[in-house]
Amino acid sequence: MDRKCPQCSSVDTGPSFTFDYDRDDSGRVIARNPFFACGGCEHTWQVEMVLMVAQPFDPDDDEAANVFVEAINREVADAGRRSLHSRHGRDKP
Repeated sequence: MDRKCPQCSSVDTGPSFTFDYDRDDSGRVIARNPFFACGGCEHTWQVEMVLMVAQPFDPDDDEAANVFVEAINREVADAGRRSLHSRHGRDKP
């Protein structure tokens, strides 16, 4: 990943775990606000982002590609609503 460690500036970092995730029937996992870990100094920190973890699919499989795109679009729309509500001091959409 392109996240430098905020403690030692190492680029030997990557997502480690998250508490907020969903798994769908195809095995895709949507991880929100994951924690990253540094391989150099073992520091961990949380990053505000969304990761989608999925098995590779045949790019010629239109149905699989469409389902993947729909899942991403849903997450982007949900993140926009969460951000809007947090700016207005509301906890829930």
